[in-house]
Amino acid sequence: MRKDGIPRSFQLAGHTIKVRQVAATKWQHGADSVGIFLPDEYAIELHGSLKGTDRQQTFCHEFFHAMFIVAGRDDLSDDEQLVDCLGHLLQQALTSFE
Repeated sequence: MRKDGIPRSFQLAGHTIKVRQVAATKWQHGADSVGIFLPDEYAIELHGSLKGTDRQQTFCHEFFHAMFIVAGRDDLSDDEQLVDCLGHLLQQALTSFE
């Protein structure tokens, strides 16, 4: 686990999902994207420029994409509004644990 609470990897349905931070100079997922779940690699990539709560929220957003795809619910993963809302709620919950 990294200091900001972002794991290096985690398990979903028997799969190990790796979480990688990618330097801005090596980012290959478009200028408008700061995170992505790569289902063929079971990996989440986060843009290297992300810091603090932006990084946490982006991880949580991509976590829901991963969870829905691994669960066979690609239809829910395609709902960006739902994924974003759940990502924000999860990030808030995780950072408010006492």
